[in-house]
Amino acid sequence: MITMRLVGSRGATAAPDDLRELLTAQFDPADRIEHLWARAGHDQIDLVLFVLADCEAEALLTARAACLRAVERAPRLTAWHLSDTADGDGPLPR
Repeated sequence: MITMRLVGSRGATAAPDDLRELLTAQFDPADRIEHLWARAGHDQIDLVLFVLADCEAEALLTARAACLRAVERAPRLTAWHLSDTADGDGPLPR
C-alpha cells in the first residue's frame, strides 16, 4: 500500500469526477497495481495504490512512475502534479 498526493497548480480546476478511471487507464499491466483509491479535495487529490511488489521501495517507485505517467498522458490532469516532485512548484499554501 503506497500513498501519494497530487496537488493543483495555482488556478487548477477541480479534480475530474472520473479521476480513478483517468488514472487507471494510464497504468500498465506491468505496474502490477491491483487497486486505486482516490479522494479529491479543493487543491489536492489523495491516492492510495495497492501494488504487488517484492519490497516497499519497489512499490513506491512503481506507484510514483505510474502516477507521473498518468498525469503526463491525461490532458485533464495537466494542472496537477505529485507533491513530492522537485519541480519547484510544491504544494499550494493553505
